[in-house]
Amino acid sequence: MPTADRRVLLIGLDSADADLIERWTAAGHLPTLARLMAEGSWSRLRTTAEVLHVSAWPTIYTGATPGRHGLYHAYQVRAGDQRIHRTDPRWMALPPFWRRLDEAGRRCIVFDAFMDCRLPGFEGVQIGEWGTWTWFGEPFSSPAGLRDALIREVGPYPAPEHSAQVTVPDQVWFRDRLVEAAAAKGRATDWLLRNHPWDMAFVTFGEPHGGGHYLWHTGDPDYPTHRPIAELPHPLLDVYAAVDRAIGDLLARHLDDRTTVLVVSGDGMGPNYSGAHLMPELLHRLDLYHAPGVGDGAAEKVQAAPKRSVAVRLRELIPLPVRQSISRCLPRSVKYRLSLKWMNADIDWSRTKAFPIHNNNEGFVRLNLVGREPRGIVEPGTAQEELLAMLAEELAGLTNPSNGRLAGRVSLIDALFPGSERPHLPDIVISWDETARVLDRVQGRRAGLVCGKCGHETPAYYTGNHRPVAFLLAAGAGVSAGARITNGHILDVPATVLALLGVDPPAHFEGRERTGSLVKRSLTEAV
Repeated sequence: MPTADRRVLLIGLDSADADLIERWTAAGHLPTLARLMAEGSWSRLRTTAEVLHVSAWPTIYTGATPGRHGLYHAYQVRAGDQRIHRTDPRWMALPPFWRRLDEAGRRCIVFDAFMDCRLPGFEGVQIGEWGTWTWFGEPFSSPAGLRDALIREVGPYPAPEHSAQVTVPDQVWFRDRLVEAAAAKGRATDWLLRNHPWDMAFVTFGEPHGGGHYLWHTGDPDYPTHRPIAELPHPLLDVYAAVDRAIGDLLARHLDDRTTVLVVSGDGMGPNYSGAHLMPELLHRLDLYHAPGVGDGAAEKVQAAPKRSVAVRLRELIPLPVRQSISRCLPRSVKYRLSLKWMNADIDWSRTKAFPIHNNNEGFVRLNLVGREPRGIVEPGTAQEELLAMLAEELAGLTNPSNGRLAGRVSLIDALFPGSERPHLPDIVISWDETARVLDRVQGRRAGLVCGKCGHETPAYYTGNHRPVAFLLAAGAGVSAGARITNGHILDVPATVLALLGVDPPAHFEGRERTGSLVKRSLTEAV
């Protein structure tokens, strides 16, 4: 079949977990995905989420690693600016693969891509922030008005966006909203595919992401907050099943003999055993970080922040339940501005050599480096290398004192992700080992015992968290049953999409196309 006659339907399952999908398809709970596996190709992939979880989708979009595209989390630091910022997708330094397809004359639909923004000059269809789990900007569409037309046709997205979820939700209510949302996403996608011509359509189902964060504990009898609910043996399974049904309905209408369907996730979700919330105190114990909220005594806190802002003091006077109730009523942009104010308030940069980039996943540490940070105090060169070596040794030796297991794996970003955007990334990362079951404490060789609340007791109150289990499922036109990609990486996904559509990859792609692993010989030769 000539490549000009082919179509690719790319379905993103945001933070859908490969382990869960394999278990639940084998048990008969996900018949659509099970059928695609039987008729096509299922492959586990390596992923940049092994180090930087939220980098997975931008990596798939650009075919490049985070040091070259620059996006890695919901909150980031920019070189030359001391503050932590809410990530702006416009910071992405490389274009997404649909730009290349658009320039080659391929008609594209891009719907609810996570951490995406309007692409100037794009000739295809693009809708953002209708039903994504986390919004990174205001809703948009190309052409203008298309998102409004979609809402008139299928209604607003029925599940809450991340910023509206300020506590662990009622499990039945949240499950029902996500199940309804998956069906709505399917109807919305069907409407777009029926009303707009396409050679490549990319739609993302965000329901596994929110469900994984907040429904995990009800289905996991080993999790500390597990409380069985008779009518909800595993609410997250219900969400996956709803997504499976929505995909089945789409394929029944749109999977013809010239369409290849690719289902991909760059990251998964398991129990929340992250110690990221302990990083500020740990860095303070090492005499590297001085800010409010760290240190054992009130006197030490005052010393660390002799001019604490009025906003911080007022916030601490308001009980948490009251703050959460207020937060529910605030516009999303106001919530983010307030959260950034707390993150950046009253840090004593004159004594801070390293600081955490706050998040709920990995432990991100960035040096307060002279020449990169405006108020840097760590000199580049020998002092920088010695500090990084000490931090790497300390983090690699962290244990959970409750069971003696090493808490996680340490990565030095310079060695992994070089590129033009490297100055905006953290310097060192600890990726928490799920089997260590870190909750409220870690033990360090230098820092000693560092205690705090459990991760699920700190904002954003996740009971489930990211783990790097990525996959690619391929079926449809020309895909061989039982084919497997060996040593594959999520970097290969955009190159494979372009190859299926007969478009040469841009020079910045770091992955390689895998049509030879997926497509029957006659079609491979046509490529």
